[in-house]
Order: sequence, then structure tokens, then C-alpha cells
Amino acid sequence: MKFNSDPNWLKKQAALEDNCFVSVGGLVSSVEELEQRTQQATASRTAFVNLLDLTRRKHKLTWEQLSQKLDVDLAELIEIGNDETYKPTPRTVTQIAHFLNVPAEKLFILSGLVRVHDRYFQEAALRFAARSQPVRELSSEEQEALKEYVKFLCER
Repeated sequence: MKFNSDPNWLKKQAALEDNCFVSVGGLVSSVEELEQRTQQATASRTAFVNLLDLTRRKHKLTWEQLSQKLDVDLAELIEIGNDETYKPTPRTVTQIAHFLNVPAEKLFILSGLVRVHDRYFQEAALRFAARSQPVRELSSEEQEALKEYVKFLCER
């Protein structure tokens, strides 16, 4: 027997069963919990990457200079910034923590090496991730592209 793990299908089946905790209904709870954990991990990961990038920019360092200061491999720093699924080595996270003068345990959580279920920590990571993106004016080309796309979306 092949198991259907599509979250939408599972939710639909659970609704048909009046969300009872029988067969599919129980699986939906697990899928929803997994989705929530994935979202939290993504927020933490984004906060970790943004923390690293903002620190680099604050110190006016290139990625290469930062890798030298941290005494970590440049390729690993690039992977951290570019690959959402990449897990840095514990040594690299420890080196970053020392450079930032923050507890390594907190960075282990942000980097995804350690999981905790601390709601306040997750909310703070999410807020930081949301606020740490640069705000800059749209170019005239970006404004025109946005205007045209919104117009397209409204026509359909």
C-alpha cells in the first residue's frame, strides 16, 4: 500500500472524517505540526544568515575577509548564505559566536544544528528576519514592472 503524504489531501480526508483522531485525522495533526516546525526552522535560518551578513557589512568586510577573521572556510560561508538546507559545522557556528560575542548555544539553534521549542526565541528570530532585510526605493523599472504585474493580476 502506498501512503499519500500530500498535506492538502490529508486535510481534506480528515475533514471528511469530521477531524476525528482516526486514521487520516491523526496524520493531519502530524502534517500540520511538521509544517509549523518547518516554518519556524526557516525563520531561524533566515535570521542566522541575516545576522551573519549584517555583521559582515557592519564591520565592512568582504566574505573572504570575514572567513579569514573567523578562521573558517570561505566556501562554507558562501554555502551558509546560498543554500537553505546547508547545515554549517559546529566549529563554524562556534567561531561565528565568538566573533559576535554571543552564546554559541543560541547560534546553534538559529543555524538549525539544535532544535528547541522556545516560542519566544522563535518569535524573536522571526521578527529579526523580517526587519533585517534592507529597505530601498524601487527603481523606475521596478515600479513599472510592479504596476504592470498588479494590473495583470487584477484582469484575471
